[in-house]
Amino acid sequence: MGLPARYRSVIGALLGVYFFVSSIILIKESAMLMGGALAKKVLTLIKDTTSGVFAGWITTAILHSSGAFDSIIVAFVSSGIMPLSLAVATIIGAELGTTITPLLVAVVGYAKNKVQLNASFNVTMAHFLYNLFTLLIFYPAELFFALFTKIAQGGSSIFVKASWLNYVPSLLDVVTPWIPPLLNNIPAWVGLILGGLVLVASLWGVERYMTALFSMPKSWNLIRATFTKPTRAFLAGLLFTMLVPSTTVMVSLLVPLAASGVISADYYILPYILGANIGTVFDVMIAALATGNPVSLGVWLVHLTINLAGALIFFPLLKPFSRLVRWSSEVITKSPMRTILFMVGFHAIPVLVVLLYLL
Repeated sequence: MGLPARYRSVIGALLGVYFFVSSIILIKESAMLMGGALAKKVLTLIKDTTSGVFAGWITTAILHSSGAFDSIIVAFVSSGIMPLSLAVATIIGAELGTTITPLLVAVVGYAKNKVQLNASFNVTMAHFLYNLFTLLIFYPAELFFALFTKIAQGGSSIFVKASWLNYVPSLLDVVTPWIPPLLNNIPAWVGLILGGLVLVASLWGVERYMTALFSMPKSWNLIRATFTKPTRAFLAGLLFTMLVPSTTVMVSLLVPLAASGVISADYYILPYILGANIGTVFDVMIAALATGNPVSLGVWLVHLTINLAGALIFFPLLKPFSRLVRWSSEVITKSPMRTILFMVGFHAIPVLVVLLYLL
């Protein structure tokens, strides 16, 4: 007789967390072995704040996970491959890239039903517009004043005094004894690619098993009950995303609820997203702690600051923002051609900017 589904999901989630942490260590150690050669390749793609922002946008859209991308950046910073200022720029861009999955869920799942497509777009456009506006606010702040780089540097100077950080990698070395022998028998570049694949797969595993727990009837009822007050929706987004370490997944879960009419008050969707964005910083914190590097924790502090500042700015603007979301959803879903052009533009803009820098 097998284990109940609930216990299988818990065990699967714990294994996912283990391999997530292991992947960070594997990426870090591989990057350190590759050294200058890897740094040269990375810096040919990301040269300054602007290219960093748009590279973070498109790369996260491809990975479908800002947590995975940000964790890789944390490992790169820790190993000295990427300068702090460029890492900060990619983190800012990654916030917008993570909105692609809910958009795809809405378009692919409900393209044939205009009413359902419009309703589901209320969720996805709230997610997209919020991250677009924060990008428009925070990108110039970093470009002209290096605001978030200064925050990262200040955080690093504080974390460097935390002597307990030195023990985190040692403890992790004990539970990941297979990594050094592995790197002794494979090229460093293979270890880097393998680490990236394990990281994405492990996050997918955590999301899958935790989502299975949340897919049970009681969990769905709990999610539906959250959309009655803005504060309750905010706390629910925060707590759910701490358990399921992906804003992408937790926002995507709302799409079928909106399409089916269970969630009709888009006024409460933004608070949920604000909470979810803060909740997702905890997997990046784990990645930063795994490196034991104060600079990595400075990068994590930027991720946290962006989401806290965004919540403080937009929480008082719920009513006008919800009106803008409804109008945008109606405009984009008015015809299939508009919807397609929107999706193409989402990917084309950052790709074109990065290509221009390469040329």
